[in-house]
Amino acid sequence: IAEAEIFVLFLDKATNPSNKHEDWEYIMGFCDQINKELEGPQISVRLLAHKIQSPQEWEAMQALMVLEACMKNCGQRFHSEVGKFKFLNELIKVISPKYFGDKVSEKVKTKVIEMLYSWTLSLPDEAKICEAYRMLKSQGIVLADPQIPFDVSLTPSPSPRPKNPVFDDEKKSKRLAELLKSKKSEDLQEANHLIKNMVKEDEVRTQKAAKQKSTLEAVRNSVKVLNDMLAHFSPEDSTDGDKELIRELYGDCDKLRQTVFQLATEAEDNDSTLGDILQANDDLCHAINLYRKIVEGQTIEGESKVTQQIRSSVRQGKFNLVELEISMVAILLFGLVALFIYILSIFSNVIIYILMDFGSFLVKSDDVHAPATLSSRNGVLSTTSTSLLIGGALGGPAPSPVRSQEVDNPLLHSLSPILHVSQASPYGGQEVSLASVSVPLDSIRPSEFLCPVTAYDKNGVRLLLHFATDCPPGRPDVLVIVASMLNTAPQPVRSLVLQAAVPKTMKVKLQPPSGTELAPFNPVLPPAAITQVMLLANPLKEKVRMRYKLTFTLGEQPFTEVGEVHEFPPADRWGAL
Repeated sequence: IAEAEIFVLFLDKATNPSNKHEDWEYIMGFCDQINKELEGPQISVRLLAHKIQSPQEWEAMQALMVLEACMKNCGQRFHSEVGKFKFLNELIKVISPKYFGDKVSEKVKTKVIEMLYSWTLSLPDEAKICEAYRMLKSQGIVLADPQIPFDVSLTPSPSPRPKNPVFDDEKKSKRLAELLKSKKSEDLQEANHLIKNMVKEDEVRTQKAAKQKSTLEAVRNSVKVLNDMLAHFSPEDSTDGDKELIRELYGDCDKLRQTVFQLATEAEDNDSTLGDILQANDDLCHAINLYRKIVEGQTIEGESKVTQQIRSSVRQGKFNLVELEISMVAILLFGLVALFIYILSIFSNVIIYILMDFGSFLVKSDDVHAPATLSSRNGVLSTTSTSLLIGGALGGPAPSPVRSQEVDNPLLHSLSPILHVSQASPYGGQEVSLASVSVPLDSIRPSEFLCPVTAYDKNGVRLLLHFATDCPPGRPDVLVIVASMLNTAPQPVRSLVLQAAVPKTMKVKLQPPSGTELAPFNPVLPPAAITQVMLLANPLKEKVRMRYKLTFTLGEQPFTEVGEVHEFPPADRWGAL
């Protein structure tokens, strides 16, 4: 899965054992990716658990730093995933002698205990974290509460995020951000490929910088020793060993000069080390000329050919760069002018067309056919070119039929790929439709045996799903659900819209809601509520997965929340709940 590969790339770089320091660019990139993806918390904790259990201490410690950063920057969704026994057990294995405790360093075990204890203080509502920590104390694995800083809040703290060459390319970074926001598999694959290329380029830059550093260090050492040896050289008094060493140093400097020449030609015009490279070349030339003068008795005049070549190459590179910049500006200006003329011509044609034949324009615009069509009947939206069906209530009557509009709703691309199944059904052999199905709210009897499912409870807004006892007449494949939205905040809720999406083997329809606004919570009066009937068709009786999108304005702040619900009654029991 492309999303998982992107997480792996960020985490591998953030926890690389060869890192000299914490790489905050990749750590925060990992956090940002969690916040972008609906399944980010689930994917990330699985990867983090594996890294934390690494036998390499530095890799495990870096993974714990990433976990700590995620707890501070990824919010309630991530906290809930960490607060599950599935992840907590993986942390307990690190410190328990029954598992990896005897093989893990004390530094890693101490850090895990400190983090668990801090979460019991900062996340008191996550009962499983508190329970896990109490178990560790009862088993004697934790003898006393660790000493931690007084402030244990999980409020995001500004972390150092040094510039990383991987993200310095503004064009690539902008393109990557656009791709990561998309839910289309092809965009995520392109993002994956782009990240791999950017990381590879970064590795090449790192290797190049390491080679440059080692070469300049070798130049300094060789030049220093050669100059010292030449300062005390005497053809008559120097020993054969000293003469042999001087010849070797001269040979080393001559080879290094060719390497320095290559570094200079490969360096970028704005490379801050270009001055060091030119200085190293001057030092080499001086030492080589000194050897030829003192040892070989040559007469040295002017600048060496290699030095002249280097300086000429640098000057030529700068000149070419200026020429290229001027050319690019000219091409850009020419393109903008051409684009402006093109848009102006289109706009003029449209204005003329409207003024001459306004009536026929209206008729023709309604008959245009696009590759993906959207139809709207009784509040049900469907598209012929997508793998999901989405129903939405916009707080009013069902919209009038719209013809020939392309659909690109993120919810339509949000579910994982599902195996294509034939749409044939026992109801006439055609794809089951909900267009003609409508259930009045006052005719619905809630189930006495099934508790409502809390789909969302945050920011003072609560979304509950109640299951009805009966199915609509003649439709045993349809589950009737009543969605109730409550306001427990002291501020009003406005423009509340609920949408839902299911796999393509099913259909969902949302009837118009009872309203779109909720009054502020009043402890004396019953909480304000909006009810909305939801119909879910499942002709193949598969396990239901439904994603929802909830948008609303609380006070003056807009919210867009996305989630997934799995807790549906078995399809073979629908109609007898």
